[in-house]
Amino acid sequence: MTTEPAQPARSRLGSGATISFVAGVGVFALVLALVGYELDGPPRDWLAVAVLASLGITSWVLRETDVGSRVQLSFISIVLLAAAVIVGPVGAAIVGAVGTVLQFDRQQFIVRVFNISLFSAMGSLGGLVYAQTGGIQAFGGSESAVTILASVGIPLIVADVTQCLLNAILIAGVLRVASGTRVRTQILKLLSTSGLAYIGYGVIGFLFVVLWIPAGVGWFSAILVLAPLAVAQWAFGQYGEELRAHDRTLRALVTAEEKKDPTNAGHSQKVAQLSEWLAEALGLGHKEIQDVRTAGMLHDIGKVGVPARYIRARRPLEDEDFVVIAEHAAAGVELVRGIEFLSGSLDGIAHHHERYDGLGYPAGLAGEQIPLVARIVAVADVFDALTTERSYRPALGVEEALQVMRDRAGTHLDPVVVDALGKVLVRHPWQPTPRPDGSSALVLALDHDEPEVSDRLALRQDLRERIHGVPDVPRPAQVTS
Repeated sequence: MTTEPAQPARSRLGSGATISFVAGVGVFALVLALVGYELDGPPRDWLAVAVLASLGITSWVLRETDVGSRVQLSFISIVLLAAAVIVGPVGAAIVGAVGTVLQFDRQQFIVRVFNISLFSAMGSLGGLVYAQTGGIQAFGGSESAVTILASVGIPLIVADVTQCLLNAILIAGVLRVASGTRVRTQILKLLSTSGLAYIGYGVIGFLFVVLWIPAGVGWFSAILVLAPLAVAQWAFGQYGEELRAHDRTLRALVTAEEKKDPTNAGHSQKVAQLSEWLAEALGLGHKEIQDVRTAGMLHDIGKVGVPARYIRARRPLEDEDFVVIAEHAAAGVELVRGIEFLSGSLDGIAHHHERYDGLGYPAGLAGEQIPLVARIVAVADVFDALTTERSYRPALGVEEALQVMRDRAGTHLDPVVVDALGKVLVRHPWQPTPRPDGSSALVLALDHDEPEVSDRLALRQDLRERIHGVPDVPRPAQVTS
């Protein structure tokens, strides 16, 4: 399988850095093709090039377009592997380029150029690595099964791994310049998503080659491998559908919460995005980043169980009222506890109102006792609250809000995560949020995310003791900063 960027951040697709990077990838692909021509000559069989290019086009049309953030999957890597042996490096480069030139969907020009260059480079490099690792290029018809396995299968797997790494590195690079995503984080994400599949489906590429040349089936082998290719594509389609079902579940939960508190519409999505950026900046793995993002998305889901008179209060809230609102942390965990794919996010939902000094709720955890996912969500939550306009105050500017965060580092918030926030805001633009259209100007109650509310409860141990804790939160292995 080959992974491609679905669409890097549109706002930076036309930036000079992105254009320069894509141009560099194009030059790299051209150089690889020229090296392949110098070492191996022109394609060995133009009919084979045409058949394989047609199969590559088919793989693009049938690709799975949604298997996670900015990732697509197609089986063109199998075609490129077979091309590396059947038609050589230059032929494989042509197959990779043609497979993405003739696209039947609309994409920005720079995305097309990147995809063409990426797959062309993968084809050339696969052919070169196959040849340099001793792969058979001319079959005499008398090769034994052991010879074919050793001199075709092993070099082909090495070429497959090389293509996988090149694919991950170049995609991580373009996403870095286009959207600020850390290269290491994106590479690990891509390898965890499709790395093992590359190895497994490399076997299909090997069978493709065996059918085409040693078995003498020729171009008809392309028809024979369509069945396993279709099964592979179906499997990834099921995986993509599972992810889409998860996304629909999240959207339904967030919609329910925002209907309860329309003055905070969009808050969950913004906290989720900022939490993801923070997790990336802190070097977390792909699974941990997804759990952090989901925790950010659902951190306030427990508010659906808080009476509306507290959330939409048209009067200043009393201390007793804040105790009631604080119950949303425990309520949120109870609401989503049985949803399996959310298990890694429960700690973030439960403990995002803990304080670094131990004076938060619901459990009074301090420092690194607080799960990292909760410390990250806490920083994202407070920052978005500060940069959001309220009926009782204007939104703070980014620099002003960041200074407030730094002033609270070490007491309210984790200083390591606050420091990461400063770095994140250099790479990612952030705009203060006006009040949603139609939100009532008569809502006078302080939002529970305001730093003043946290300080108010921190001074009252008697109130914190009345807030229900979160029993038996299943905790996966924690990652600490």
